[in-house]
Amino acid sequence: MDSNLKNAEVLEAALNNVAQITNIQIIIDTDKIQNDFPNGGSKDSANPTGIGHQYQYMVGSNLTGSTGSGTADLVINALVGDVVRFNAVSEYDNFNSAVIMYNVQKFGGSNVFGDFTSKVFTAPGVQPSVGVSPLPVQFVNTMTYWFYQADVITSGTEQYNISFALYTLDRASAAMKLFGYFVWDPTIIVKG
Repeated sequence: MDSNLKNAEVLEAALNNVAQITNIQIIIDTDKIQNDFPNGGSKDSANPTGIGHQYQYMVGSNLTGSTGSGTADLVINALVGDVVRFNAVSEYDNFNSAVIMYNVQKFGGSNVFGDFTSKVFTAPGVQPSVGVSPLPVQFVNTMTYWFYQADVITSGTEQYNISFALYTLDRASAAMKLFGYFVWDPTIIVKG
């Protein structure tokens, strides 16, 4: 066998065995929550206020073979050993209303994921310029990125409670204040 062909086969096999990272961005409609819960949510993070699926949607990366992107339930294509990262943000990109996801807890189905942990990474990034155009961008050496991540341990269906804190801008004090703690129950199906 040609050594170059053998090396290419070994490299392809190694690449096929590398864990894939799937990023799932959760967008929370904070205006709708504020309109529907004018008195705010729970102030106890251990007992968040339950909300329906009409207040959020999920968008995932690596969507080959996946469905449900843009809805409150998601089917992703992943293999054992892959990593799934969740991140939540308000429709304001956390500017005037901000959300921080603080708990992902299984309540039914298979044990699809291992334990979720909070991860914060500092890495190079880009920021827009101020002015008429955001270009040229400014390259920065340190931007902070945050994820809640877990390893895929098997395929199947798992139901979760995803809890988040909602903070809103108090115009009188020009400070962010807790509006409440909320929870919703997406279904995530992992196909392998």
